[in-house]
Amino acid sequence: MPNRHRTSEELEFNATVGRNIRFLRKKKNLNQTRLANVIGTSFQQIQKYEKGSNGVSSIKLKLLAKKLNVSMDVLADPMMIATYEGLNNEHNQS
Repeated sequence: MPNRHRTSEELEFNATVGRNIRFLRKKKNLNQTRLANVIGTSFQQIQKYEKGSNGVSSIKLKLLAKKLNVSMDVLADPMMIATYEGLNNEHNQS
């Protein structure tokens, strides 16, 4: 799903999901090709997801979440990386 004719909110959502995919993929020591093979796409498509230049379909989001061992809502969370790294002040106070 290319980003043509997308709202600013959709573009930001795609960018957030992409950053989170990249972060978790690297944490799991997966390369783009291996992740792509698992979800039935190309490494180029994973690159586009990670850059936020393409949106992720719901079924691909589900497959990515399963492979990365997180829920789909974690992939969409703008604070996921900060929380994971312990940089979220509210998270640290708990």
